[in-house]
Amino acid sequence: MFSVAVISSASVAHAGGFSTARFGGERTHAASDQLGTIYYNPAGLAHGHGTRGLVEGLFAYRTASYDRDAGAIDNPGTGTPADATAANSGPSSLANALVSPFIGFATDAGIEGLGIGVGVYVPFGGQASWDKNDAFAGNASYPGAVDGPQRWAAIEGQQRSLYYTLAAAWRTPDRRFAVGAGLNLVQSSVSLVRARNLDGSDDLVAGGNLKEGRSLVEAEGLAVSASAGVMVQPTPCSRIGLSYQAQPGFGELSMEGTLTNKFGTGPELPSDIEFRQTLPDIVRVAGEWRALADASFHVALDYQRWSHYKDTCVMSAGATGKCEVAADGSTTEAGILVNVPRNWQDTYTVRVGGRYFVSDALEVNAGVTYDTSAIPYAADKDDSMDPSLFDMNKVIGQIGGAWTSGKVGVSFTLGNVVYFERTIAPRTGDPLAPSRNPDMAGTYKSNITYAILGVGVSL
Repeated sequence: MFSVAVISSASVAHAGGFSTARFGGERTHAASDQLGTIYYNPAGLAHGHGTRGLVEGLFAYRTASYDRDAGAIDNPGTGTPADATAANSGPSSLANALVSPFIGFATDAGIEGLGIGVGVYVPFGGQASWDKNDAFAGNASYPGAVDGPQRWAAIEGQQRSLYYTLAAAWRTPDRRFAVGAGLNLVQSSVSLVRARNLDGSDDLVAGGNLKEGRSLVEAEGLAVSASAGVMVQPTPCSRIGLSYQAQPGFGELSMEGTLTNKFGTGPELPSDIEFRQTLPDIVRVAGEWRALADASFHVALDYQRWSHYKDTCVMSAGATGKCEVAADGSTTEAGILVNVPRNWQDTYTVRVGGRYFVSDALEVNAGVTYDTSAIPYAADKDDSMDPSLFDMNKVIGQIGGAWTSGKVGVSFTLGNVVYFERTIAPRTGDPLAPSRNPDMAGTYKSNITYAILGVGVSL
């Protein structure tokens, strides 16, 4: 049975799992009238007027570290000789810069209360490239160790789901009620290279010969999803929004591509595969109050159903089986080459913030967010965490501003994501095939600093 590099790359997660949606900073949420509501709540498009556009870039700098516990090594003294413990455990780190766009356009077509919008953006994904372990550069006995002890989960890779959205909204003349819906075309891709052995272990050698190999998976696919939302304005100074964003593919997301394995000193073995995983559906609710003539306050709650994400499967091309495995890691489904059990949980995000209008042209804003981990804090489930995809509880702080002159506006947000350090204990037993993968117990840390810069035009 083939073994394979699976799972998405470590993401720039600004919300639970590998969600990255931060469009518009504190100005955009499910009760907002900004263009980012094309994703957060399409009903917000009906509260804009005229024709307007926005180009926004998120520029992030992510640092992360992983210190692999020596107790996670599969066969110490044999598969990992005593002089090679440092080749299979200890610290690894990364420092990556990333860029993600948001492009939106909306118009009322000259009809009061109508909103039609299109958008292009990336609400899920990220990329990562781990630093080399220079202590093993040029090492002839354990050449793979130069890629760091995290290499059994990820050396470098990326995963993205790019959304192309068409949305429309309508509101009543008194502005008290609005409804909207959107249709998304989702273009997803994944690419990941990692260390891999045929038996799923982290052995460096076998019988005096090099055993450690490499796997590369590259896949892409298209899916559709939809969104809907409502917005009510109970008083002239308040607005409440509620929205629902469906899963890409309305369930399991499938991508087609190629797997290339190279085990030990053997040849490269390419094959056609399907990459299957499940992303969440999302419920959002938010309220905004113009508490003072020159200030407003908002509260937003996002509930993401990451509990849909049970497993990630790499399957033979054309496989008819489902991506389903038993609790012990085994499966009776046909076509699963390798599975990584996830068993994630639902997450919630609570955000509070405000905007202060210095003048008609200038505003400043700030907010703080608490976001929960998609990976459970439970000893029987936290072994689903590995350097390719990890998550912790986190706090996000943002501060920003916006300035408008005539028909042109610029906005800027500076934010920081503080992850709570997390340590995973070595597992007490290994899962069965096809879910057998190296144990990635150890200590995880991460931090993200980001800036969002936007330029908007109103016609």
